[in-house]
Amino acid sequence: MHFKPLAIVCVVSVVLSACAVPSSDTSQMDGQLQTRIGNIGIQNGYPDNDAVRRLYDEMDFQRACQAYIWATPAVAMEALRRANRRDWDVDYNTVSVVDNYTTPAVKALTGNNTTIYAAVFIDLNRDGPVVVDSPAGAYGVIDDAWQRPVVEMGPFGPDKGKGGKFLLLPPAFNGTVPAGYLAAHSKTNLVMYLARAFVRDNDVKAAVNTLTEIRVYPLARASNPPPTRVARAGTRPLDSIAPRGFEYWELLESVIDREPVEPRDRFFYAMLKPLGIEKGKPFEPDARQKQILTEAAQVGFLMAQTLSMAPRLANASSYPGTHWEWVLTLNPDQEAANYSQLDERTDYTFEAITIAEGMVKPIVGVGSQYMSTAKDNDGRWLDGGKQYILHVPANVPAKEFWAVTVYDNLTRSMVVTDTMKAGVSSKDKLQMEADGSVDIYFGPQAPAAVRSNWVKTLPGQGWFAYFRWYGPTQPFFDKTWALPDIVESH
Repeated sequence: MHFKPLAIVCVVSVVLSACAVPSSDTSQMDGQLQTRIGNIGIQNGYPDNDAVRRLYDEMDFQRACQAYIWATPAVAMEALRRANRRDWDVDYNTVSVVDNYTTPAVKALTGNNTTIYAAVFIDLNRDGPVVVDSPAGAYGVIDDAWQRPVVEMGPFGPDKGKGGKFLLLPPAFNGTVPAGYLAAHSKTNLVMYLARAFVRDNDVKAAVNTLTEIRVYPLARASNPPPTRVARAGTRPLDSIAPRGFEYWELLESVIDREPVEPRDRFFYAMLKPLGIEKGKPFEPDARQKQILTEAAQVGFLMAQTLSMAPRLANASSYPGTHWEWVLTLNPDQEAANYSQLDERTDYTFEAITIAEGMVKPIVGVGSQYMSTAKDNDGRWLDGGKQYILHVPANVPAKEFWAVTVYDNLTRSMVVTDTMKAGVSSKDKLQMEADGSVDIYFGPQAPAAVRSNWVKTLPGQGWFAYFRWYGPTQPFFDKTWALPDIVESH
């Protein structure tokens, strides 16, 4: 078929016209662009001057919210260190022992009142390699500043529960490790040994004495070790909860200044730089930066709380069909195959502190396992003004003992009431049913006949519960035994 040149030109013109980008788009080139952060003024395709300012503010706010989430484990650790120094006069290399069962006077992330605890903070930058002489019967973990296990003590540790001399090596250490030590390399300068001792035959004093035998000193002084100071907390209060507002960033800034920069964190350091937080430089935010950081701390807290109390992680549910969740959804090293576990570690470290292999390894009769719930059987948040029942079936699969503890949803610490009782355990004299099961009661009013089984809560306050199995047995792991939901009673 023969086309005239004019016809060809017309066809090409039509095709080009159909494919060409319009010369102008008034919705993009001029006027107001509707976005989720409001209307953005546009001039010739650019954001106008006011929009540039607003976009930078929004960018910094969003980055600060994400940095809040990222910083959760490190800020929690720093808050605990500072609280020990401020409230208990506990410095580095000092063993602080809670020399009885912990009470709600101690505000610590999901601490409990069933074991005896001790903590030691160590500064490897100041002291170089440090020796921790841990006695038999002391179980726990040494975590770094980001709550990653450096080494464990107990059945899961290299001491196999028999105690031993551990040698903690600083991040930059590349020297020769002397013989006779169980050496472990830390990625951070700050480390903390959180130890516990089980009370057997009601002998609290023996458990306390075990932890007072912990010794800590620099390797450089191993030939003539200085005495280790032991600080007994007694009944003195402690408040180790990270601050909610601008002060959160002051703690984070001190962590950033003290610790080495790791490759996984470099983008977060870049996001914090426009907000005045930069390693090696004074933290002196201007009014704009301080306002953004303060507002981001408010939203960041709610985001972290949501990740922790209403996780959307696929592995969070522990008993399908109930609202019980695994407390630990992360790997102890906080790494997955293709990503670092940001949401997983926030899920845990918003509400708890210290991570150990023994808390996740499915080994029958050894270690401990934890589940939590913040909702009743209908999926409603637990309310301190309402009455509830938890039916604990008979034959709880725990070789050592089991315990259920109630926590305030804001402090994530044991609920504080006039009873100063935040939980019950199988060590208590509980009233049992004929089949060996136990009903646990929660609410502002005690049930008339079973006060021993009751934990008081307060109207106007939300709460959540932990259930702990110490020495979990096979029915725990194969789930032939399961916990039902907490149910509101009327």
